[in-house]
Amino acid sequence: MRKALLVLGSTLGLTLGLTGCQQPGTTVSNNVAGTPDGGPDEPGVENLGAAAAPTPDPQSPAQFVTALAASDLFEIEAGKLAQEKGQSAQVKGFGEMLVEEHSKSSEELKALLARSNPPVAPPTALPADLQAKLQQLGGLSGEEFDRRWMAEQTASHQQTLAILNGYLATAEPGPLKDHAAKATGTVQKHLNEFNQGR
Repeated sequence: MRKALLVLGSTLGLTLGLTGCQQPGTTVSNNVAGTPDGGPDEPGVENLGAAAAPTPDPQSPAQFVTALAASDLFEIEAGKLAQEKGQSAQVKGFGEMLVEEHSKSSEELKALLARSNPPVAPPTALPADLQAKLQQLGGLSGEEFDRRWMAEQTASHQQTLAILNGYLATAEPGPLKDHAAKATGTVQKHLNEFNQGR
């Protein structure tokens, strides 16, 4: 799978004509933003695993596409889970919003990549760590589900926002950077709504 993503990354970088942003000597981490050890920011909330995407180290276009596609997939599935298991109308409503808006973002990214020459498809399966987070959330119910789901969504949206802003700060102008700017507005809107709803 990693080799397939590397091939995808090489092809994406060439076909979109974008310059990679990876700085020599940097690494990609899986810590949750705001916590040095990847633990939860909220007291009493167990860490459900790695964040929805790696921390905002400088990224190549391929790394960014992989992280953003995984984030969208995770948010879509988490939204479906909230609609199914959420106790409060608020959590169910947030879930519906995530499914709708992250599906739109995902489709826009796929369309952008399909216009590349040759066309490139982003990853379509969740990484194992994100799948495990969904399974853990799926094992909860009632108020505990709602509380943990909200905490998880706040953390994952903070992480995605940091990745988007990191990419925007170093990316070359082009369609992928334009998509990142648009996605930043959506993720910030979601984060604002989660913070108001807590």
